[in-house]
Amino acid sequence: MFGYVRINKMDLTFREFENYKGYYCGLCRYLKKNHGEISRLGLNYDITFLIVLLTALYKPNSEIIEENCIVSPFKKKKKIINEITEYAASMNIILSHYKLEDNLLDDKGIKDILAYNIYKGKLKLAYEKYPQKAEIIKQQMKLLNELEKEKSSNIDMVSNTFGEVMGEIFSYKDDSYEEDLRRIGFNIGKYIYILDAYEDLEEDYKKGRYNPFNEYINKREELKVRVDKLISISLGLLASSIDKLNLQINRGIIENIVYSGVYMRYKNILNKGSESNVQ
Repeated sequence: MFGYVRINKMDLTFREFENYKGYYCGLCRYLKKNHGEISRLGLNYDITFLIVLLTALYKPNSEIIEENCIVSPFKKKKKIINEITEYAASMNIILSHYKLEDNLLDDKGIKDILAYNIYKGKLKLAYEKYPQKAEIIKQQMKLLNELEKEKSSNIDMVSNTFGEVMGEIFSYKDDSYEEDLRRIGFNIGKYIYILDAYEDLEEDYKKGRYNPFNEYINKREELKVRVDKLISISLGLLASSIDKLNLQINRGIIENIVYSGVYMRYKNILNKGSESNVQ
């Protein structure tokens, strides 16, 4: 379900791209060090955007490390780590756990079963750090599972539920930024859920799995128009909430994601085009 919040690499400066990858690699390093190797399986760019945004807003002190890793054994890579990285890592663990739980309801594949049982141990640490958020996410994911079991075709209802999950994750603190951050997360969640359902429709239909768009299996052009409209609305609201924050740090990266990367990602999927510039 994740991986839809991306940059447009061609429109970033070298320094911006290096910093963006620094946040991603910092999260990867933190997950491995504090939650074990298995935790990195859930690493995704959607949570990286959370780090970039919250770091820009709250300006925490960051540790910058230059080191090699298994992905880059011969060249040192920048890794940026701060208090937001720790929070994002915990949210990544919680999300990955409930996503695996959702996968088990669909397929019961051996890989998902093994990963889920391993993640159960990792969940405890994240749950203890953020029990209130973890419980809210758990309840919203439970509601989403119930809607999917009922084979709901109400795309607003199901996507709003996942929007509430992401809204809870983005609302880092109970402060003056909370409302705008919650709206940002909510609209990112709606965008992710709707686009994922659109992209997976044919595979879900063939395998007899739930998809809110199953009734459109033979009406792809009609569905394309509808999805385009729904996502355009969510991204417009997302951009409006971002603008209200008047960010300065990481501004180029954030604007690239919101106004270019995400837009290209969803348009390419709708049109089945090339994604060579989308990272």
